[in-house]
Amino acid sequence: MSNQDPKLSARSDRPSNEEVADQIQKEWMFKIKRAPENFVIRCGIVPLILGLLEALLIVSNNFHYFGYWEWFITKSSETRDSIFPFLPLLDPYSLWRGWIVPSSLASATYIIVSLLSLRHELYHWKPELLGHYLESAKESKIGVYVPQAWLDFAFHIYEDNHREYINNRIQKQTHKALNDSEEFLKILRTVASNVFISTLMVLLFWILLLQTKIEAENIVQLPRSYVPPLQGIIWYLLNDLFYFYPHWIAHHSPSSDAFYYKLLPPTLAKALYTHFNRSHKLHHKTKANLGIAAWYCSPSEQILFNIFPALIGPLFTQFLASTLPFPLSQIWGTHLIVLYVWLMAASAMSVLAHTGYRSKWNDPGKHDLHHERAFNPKTAVNFGTLGFFDWVHGTKSRIPSADAEAWRMQRDRQAALWEASRRNGVELSRAQMDVVRQPDHSQEWVDKTI
Repeated sequence: MSNQDPKLSARSDRPSNEEVADQIQKEWMFKIKRAPENFVIRCGIVPLILGLLEALLIVSNNFHYFGYWEWFITKSSETRDSIFPFLPLLDPYSLWRGWIVPSSLASATYIIVSLLSLRHELYHWKPELLGHYLESAKESKIGVYVPQAWLDFAFHIYEDNHREYINNRIQKQTHKALNDSEEFLKILRTVASNVFISTLMVLLFWILLLQTKIEAENIVQLPRSYVPPLQGIIWYLLNDLFYFYPHWIAHHSPSSDAFYYKLLPPTLAKALYTHFNRSHKLHHKTKANLGIAAWYCSPSEQILFNIFPALIGPLFTQFLASTLPFPLSQIWGTHLIVLYVWLMAASAMSVLAHTGYRSKWNDPGKHDLHHERAFNPKTAVNFGTLGFFDWVHGTKSRIPSADAEAWRMQRDRQAALWEASRRNGVELSRAQMDVVRQPDHSQEWVDKTI
């Protein structure tokens, strides 16, 4: 007779977590549960929000009027009257609606998204370092009165978040400013200066728009449902056009194979490269990315690379619409609600592209690879935002999309393993809890033979 413990025998007959996870990933219910997250991963948070706003616009124009825009305009006007009761200059030129409000919304979006992106960086310190301070805290005069279970619980939470941070951070190294307070303050000062410059540029932009037939007084009426998507496509293409070429020139010195060198006089080509390259190097001071440092650049780069490409689209469509007869000029003109959303989206996407942290809400892999390869003309890639002009000039890399797909599959596998552990009643091993891993391209990036 066998003396084997029945519990051990039952456990040995039980399929492993890996085997159960294989079966789970084939189940339709599991695929359905994973579908929403995978959809968000593929789309990104900003396009999803824009899609939601477009859906609300369609419903408001055709089925049920929500009145959110009218409420915003009313509250905005009340705020203006309470802050500037003795400044009638703001009304004749609509500076409040055309300058103060959009500038404030864009700046606030940049700040809020930057702070949210810094949340991940709270976990970049190694747990071993914090473990030393934890033991010191337990032995301190105050720590002896705090239940050790509470301190251990907080430490384990940090360990879990640190592991997630390591698994989802694209680059292995962190930004210099995270370990250098002076460098971080320098970034804050430069970004604050560029926010102020951006505000002045929006004022200039609004002055130009006032020369057209833009409607700045009676703006409660919503735009037609089909106008924002069409305008958004035009604005995005123009943004990519005017961002790609200065950015591309900044990374490519004039030579016989440079596209712009063939079109422009040699003196002008060299002058453009010298100016763009010098102004752009501040932004590439470190290879690692940091969300709040998206606008860490020279004033000329902030104007030429960030603000001008974002504003040229709304200005272009408004000038075209002003040539049309009424009411077509109002239908196809730049509506303020669309302008507000566009500037906020541009600010948010600028920060999200520089987080260096892959999450289900955002994938900055494309721009992260650009920063890693920086000024090596043989390997530098991804100079645009949309990717169209990168495709035209052969500078679009397939690595980020392949990495993102592999990362998505790892998250599916991780979810299947956790479900398998729940069904099996067997805890996951350390390796099974760390399935999600960012690919390491560091050897490829420093290879001097490329």
